[in-house]
Amino acid sequence: MRKIIFFSVLVFGMVCLTPKAYPAYEFGKTLEKPEWGMIEWSSAALPKGFWYPSFEFLYVHAESYFREGKEMDFPGGRDSTVYIAGARLIYGLSNKLNLGIFIPFMVDQRVDSGMYGTKVRLISGVSNFGDVQFWLKYHFIDRYFWSIASEVGTTLPTGRPHNKVSSKEAATGDGQTDLNLALNGDILLTEESFIKLGGRFVYQFKRTYREEGSELVDEKLGNSFGMDAGFVKNFKNMGVGGTLRYTFWQATKMDKVVVTPYGDLFGLFLQLSLGDLSPEKHGKLDFTLHFPITGKNASATYKLGINLKTIFR
Repeated sequence: MRKIIFFSVLVFGMVCLTPKAYPAYEFGKTLEKPEWGMIEWSSAALPKGFWYPSFEFLYVHAESYFREGKEMDFPGGRDSTVYIAGARLIYGLSNKLNLGIFIPFMVDQRVDSGMYGTKVRLISGVSNFGDVQFWLKYHFIDRYFWSIASEVGTTLPTGRPHNKVSSKEAATGDGQTDLNLALNGDILLTEESFIKLGGRFVYQFKRTYREEGSELVDEKLGNSFGMDAGFVKNFKNMGVGGTLRYTFWQATKMDKVVVTPYGDLFGLFLQLSLGDLSPEKHGKLDFTLHFPITGKNASATYKLGINLKTIFR
C-alpha cells in the first residue's frame, strides 16, 4: 500500500509540471463558468435542467489504526478489504438548487485474520445494497472569483445489516441513519487553478447491525465533524488536485460507560481527472486516492476509487 501511495504522489507531482495550461479563452466553455473545469468547484451547482450521473468503483483497505498518533496493526493481524460499486445522480432543480442521490452496492468484503500465528480468510460480508443517501445543495453566494454553497442530506437505513465488521469497515453505511450538513467554498486563483475549503457535520442517530448471526442490535454512534482545505489545477483535458482532510468523532457512552472513545484523523485526498469538455456536456474519468496521515483512535483506512462521469442537458 505504501508503494502505491508513493507512486501516486510521484505521478501527481509530474502531471502538475508537464501539461500546458488550459487556454484562458477556452476555460469554462463547458458550463460557461470557470467553476466547471475538469475538476469542478466543491461549491458548484448545476444549472436548471442539467443531469450529472456518475458510476463509481471503490477499493477500501484497512489493516491498521492510529492510537496516540502512532499507526498500529489490528489485534491478531486482522485486515479488511472491501469492493464497492455505486451510482450517483445530481439534477439541477434551479440554477442555485441541486438534488442528489447515491446508492452504494457492496460487491465483496473479506477479512484476513492472523490470530494465533495462523492466517485465515473470513468472508465477513455479502453482496448487498448499502444505505441510500439524499442531499440538497444550495448555491447562495455566486461570484466569479469565489463562491459558497451549503448542503443538507440524510442517510436512510435501506442496506441489509449483516454484521458489525460489515457496518464499520464496508463504507456502505449498512443500517445507519444520520443527518449531515456541509458548507463548501472555493477561491479562484487563476483561470486554471483554485483553492477549495469546506466544513461538514454529521449527526448520527444509530446504526443497526447483526453480529455473528445474532439478533439485530441498535448502536448509538457519536457525532462527527470535519474540515477540508485543498488546491486544484485544471488543464485542457486533465485536472489534478490534493486536499487535506480532518475528521473528529465524538465519544459514545452507554449507561455512563464510554463504549467508543473520541477519535480524530488527518488524511490526504488526491484526484486525477481525465476527459473531454464540450459546450453543453462533458465526459471524464476520475481517479481518487485517500490515505491517512495521523490520528487517534481511528482506523487507518486506504481508499482507491475510479469514477466515470458525464454532464448533459
